[in-house]
Amino acid sequence: MGGALLLLALVRGGARTLGWALALAGAAYVGALAARRHGLDGTAPLVATALLLCGELARWSIDLRVRIRGAELPARKRAAAVAALALAGLAASGIAVGVAAAPTGHGLGWTLLGAIAAVGATGVGAWLARRPV
Repeated sequence: MGGALLLLALVRGGARTLGWALALAGAAYVGALAARRHGLDGTAPLVATALLLCGELARWSIDLRVRIRGAELPARKRAAAVAALALAGLAASGIAVGVAAAPTGHGLGWTLLGAIAAVGATGVGAWLARRPV
């Protein structure tokens, strides 16, 4: 269903449909994890990054259909911002999954590292979102 909604969003240029497509794709992944009952999945950072890139690139293609004077962003700058966001998200989610996979008996250091990773992920996302391009 997520793939069908993504295709519909790309054909019709519907930004609202794009959000639902990504939500359904993410829900399908979570459902598959829950059905397997294996707990933590080491590929979760890759799946999250793929969903992020899918959403960003799909929205970029939808934005190209509507020309707003003065709102053009050079493709190189937008591509660099999307790449930086994807790499930062991959790094932060990789750290978070790595910390979550660590045995719980390692104490305060791992808890502190997990908290730093979570705050760092949020901070990088906020910085990239507010950064002038």
